[in-house]
Amino acid sequence: MDFEEIKEKWALKEKNKQASVEMWDSMAQSFGDHAAVDFKENGFLKLLESQGMFKSDSRVLDVGCGTGTYARAIAGRCSEVVGVDLSPKMVNLAEEKKRQEQIGNALFSCIDWHHADLAEAGFENSFDLVIAHMTPAVQSAETFLKLSQASRGWCVMSKPTRRVDPVSDEIKKLAGITEKRESSDKDMLYAFELLWLQGLQPRFEYEKQRWNMKKTLEEAYGLYINRVRTYKDITDQEEKQMREYLQSIAKAGLVYEDVDTTITTIYWHV
Repeated sequence: MDFEEIKEKWALKEKNKQASVEMWDSMAQSFGDHAAVDFKENGFLKLLESQGMFKSDSRVLDVGCGTGTYARAIAGRCSEVVGVDLSPKMVNLAEEKKRQEQIGNALFSCIDWHHADLAEAGFENSFDLVIAHMTPAVQSAETFLKLSQASRGWCVMSKPTRRVDPVSDEIKKLAGITEKRESSDKDMLYAFELLWLQGLQPRFEYEKQRWNMKKTLEEAYGLYINRVRTYKDITDQEEKQMREYLQSIAKAGLVYEDVDTTITTIYWHV
């Protein structure tokens, strides 16, 4: 495929933005409760360090930063880190944790990367390292190419591939959905092709993971039902069926899901 064919095939799908915001807002607290990551144990951070992707005077952009887990870890080793995310609650928690940890060189903003104007935001060719770690902020050729446009050095993107979500898949079946956007297998192929056609030499890393997820029923409603709404509008009856299914598999008021995936990381120098 040529450049334009890839852009046509890897296009942003129509989705309910408000449902996306509500879904990620509903997950903000659980994300905020995750343990901090460090350069000794975390494979993603070790990759950034081993490849010399940033220095003490570097500016770093974290696209789809969530509660700022990676941005806050990197902040102590660079000049400035900027995190952007669609979810106001994620951004608020990132700011709160930044204050708690007394980090003075991190800035978090609520920005929709899908529609962000890089020139208007002052992001064009402004960062020595741009990361997009496990985020749906990048899900089209346009949003992917923005990573390179914001960078004057390295770019890194991690995505879940070959992913199996038993509960989420069952919920989507109730709404007649067979498409699977949570696994980014084709996205990684398109990303490689776009970079290769630009004369770049992208590299890959792989890491198998199993996520043992546990959510209260309210959290599960917020995640799974809003995830379906990002695919299509649902009827009251469909929502009722989803709620009844989640109630049927709950144990002591908690919904469990084991998600198997391979985290694929692609990285390149612009």
